[in-house]
Amino acid sequence: MPNSKKAETLCAELVAELGVTHAAADSALLVALDRFHSEAHEPAVAGAGLTPAQYMQAAVDTLRFKATLICVALLADGREADARLSWEMFIEEEIAVIERARKALPPTALLANVHAMRRIGRRLGLRDEQTDELVPGIMHSIAAGYPYRGPCQQDLSLTDILALVTPEDLTHCLRHAALVAEGRSQDAADALRRMQRGAH
Repeated sequence: MPNSKKAETLCAELVAELGVTHAAADSALLVALDRFHSEAHEPAVAGAGLTPAQYMQAAVDTLRFKATLICVALLADGREADARLSWEMFIEEEIAVIERARKALPPTALLANVHAMRRIGRRLGLRDEQTDELVPGIMHSIAAGYPYRGPCQQDLSLTDILALVTPEDLTHCLRHAALVAEGRSQDAADALRRMQRGAH
């Protein structure tokens, strides 16, 4: 959690940069902190060797936290179109970062081998096109968790993290992503819990 001084600074920046009210800025900070506080208690965080406090300390300095603050503050100020645009710009920037990391992958990495990824997808009953559609989302999920990597992975770049994805990891991720895409939310939640338990 940011200390009160940092919280005041974050709110003041929102007011100055966006022209939102102090009430909207305060509300946005509470919403963002609550959202990331929930994430901090997910099993995958403990699996990465982080305490909730360590996760939060890392989170408040990420672009995703800042983007969340901006989006929620604009929504709280009644500026829905601006909120949507700011979030879309953040996502576009994230996709560009992921694409650069993907292009830097060594040829031996699983996520650099389209044929190997498709073979895994076929074993799950997915068409090649489905696998191709799901993999970018999986990479995005990995990138979202990248700033909060465990102590033993602190020196690894996003490219390094993507290069560590194993066939087993990709199988679990594809299965989960496919269930989400089919709207089978309960099955997807069960699959995610199994995947997170396996991360310990």
